[in-house]
Amino acid sequence: MTRALLLAIGLVIAAPLSAATSTGSIAATLTLFSRCDISRQSEHSLPKVDCGRHFSAQPRITERVLKRDAKRRESARLVTIEW
Repeated sequence: MTRALLLAIGLVIAAPLSAATSTGSIAATLTLFSRCDISRQSEHSLPKVDCGRHFSAQPRITERVLKRDAKRRESARLVTIEW
């Protein structure tokens, strides 16, 4: 029991020390497009976004109906554009 406890304490102390000695690097690039065009064909369709005509720069567009009013035939929608 004592040996197991000492081993556990030793591992807890040694874990941060080994993490502090590891090194590495991450290569990342960020490309910003200065202009995005947003167009909408009709009131009931999702907007179309064109950012620099690059496939990787196009955002994800989702739509969710929040509330419907049957008497007025209206609905509130949330359109989210994520890059």
